[in-house]
Amino acid sequence: MFHFRHLSIAALMCFAPWAQASTIAVIDSGVDITHPELSNKIWTNPLERLNAKDDDNNGYIDDINGWNFFANSNELIDLQYESLLNADIENYFVIQTKFLQGKATPEDIAWIKEKSADQTFLANLEKYATFAHGTHVAGITAKGNDNAHIMTIRLIPVANPAASLARDIERANAQDRTLTPFKKVLLKFGLKTLAGAQGKAFGQVGTYAGNTSADVANASLGIGVAQAKNVIAPLIKLAGGDETDDALQTEMASYFLEQVVASQAVITTNAPKTLFVFAAGNDGSDNDLYPTSPANIGASNSISVGASINYQAPAPFSNFGKTKVDVFAPGVGILSTTPGGNHMELSGTSQAAPFVAGVAAGVKDANPALSPADIKAIILGTVDKKDFLKDKAATSGITNRDRALAAAELSKTSNVSAAIKASLISVPDVTVARVHFNSDLIKPVALPSSIVRAL
Repeated sequence: MFHFRHLSIAALMCFAPWAQASTIAVIDSGVDITHPELSNKIWTNPLERLNAKDDDNNGYIDDINGWNFFANSNELIDLQYESLLNADIENYFVIQTKFLQGKATPEDIAWIKEKSADQTFLANLEKYATFAHGTHVAGITAKGNDNAHIMTIRLIPVANPAASLARDIERANAQDRTLTPFKKVLLKFGLKTLAGAQGKAFGQVGTYAGNTSADVANASLGIGVAQAKNVIAPLIKLAGGDETDDALQTEMASYFLEQVVASQAVITTNAPKTLFVFAAGNDGSDNDLYPTSPANIGASNSISVGASINYQAPAPFSNFGKTKVDVFAPGVGILSTTPGGNHMELSGTSQAAPFVAGVAAGVKDANPALSPADIKAIILGTVDKKDFLKDKAATSGITNRDRALAAAELSKTSNVSAAIKASLISVPDVTVARVHFNSDLIKPVALPSSIVRAL
């Protein structure tokens, strides 16, 4: 258990000149805090000094700007991967955006197909995309939030106990190399243990976010059925089952994800004063039917976000859900910061979620008295309703930043419900120039099929 000084960080922040500025925790692959557009928006722990000591007695030494929960260190990003960026990787993302917007040429598509056969290129693309992911997300949350303070919480996949489960299955194979009822129970028990490890990691992150008074936390990471099947299929084969049995894979994957979602919910309970914004996933699947973690947590202080093409259509890669996805936000061709002072256009629910997190921070800045539930109510109550999102999101709408901020201002002198109603009258829907786009897609780059992955 961590121990904290009686003078909390929240109390000390009351004396800081930026006390009314929101703190946004970016739970991701790390943030380049030296990027020119981010360096003056980086959160600083007011109780910690760089002296190799745990000054605030919270269990984290020199957590000046956040913490790396993967390596258990204050190293917030590994800049060696910056050297992976080259013209081909840049071109891949340019063409991906063009394709989604219906602007890709036959030559573009031929180039993508050629590069997709290059395993070295794909490996480097995956590494770079994972490396740059957190910085890109951070830039989106900070856009339009001049006073925001970005806290880095680096969370790469936790240690995978699947290796231990594989050993247990091998021991059971000594008796029978078929998928016996016992081995099926053993497999489920192991998957529940694996899910519990995820809950432990998320619980630590939630505690950190809560005790550092993060107002908003963005988590553009998780795992869906497709990724869960990639983990489970080899285990089914090892246990003597048919790894091509889709019904069995789906059964095990759904069970595993239900356990993961239940265990990860601790992140929201450990930080009740923080609003968590989760990416819905990029599998194009229904989160109501197939759980996605952590997007399906569904807490009063969490929001699940799908991706749209501007305000014109749902992005074809985006997950959806009539009850499990709350709202959509722009997530195609989003220009934002990348390490080394660079910028890039990327697509995914990873880009839609921080758009909403940024709006949440702006709402909190406009009226610091608002609770996470109030902020959530304002964001969901002020959307642009879209017929094409009926039955795809609980709100059937796309986040309207200006309207949400207007409602936040109005909430200073009226209750939240009245403020929302007034903003719906005073602020129009977002209007954008129409563009044509493809109904097919090149999906956002496939990132690691690990237990926690970027979305």
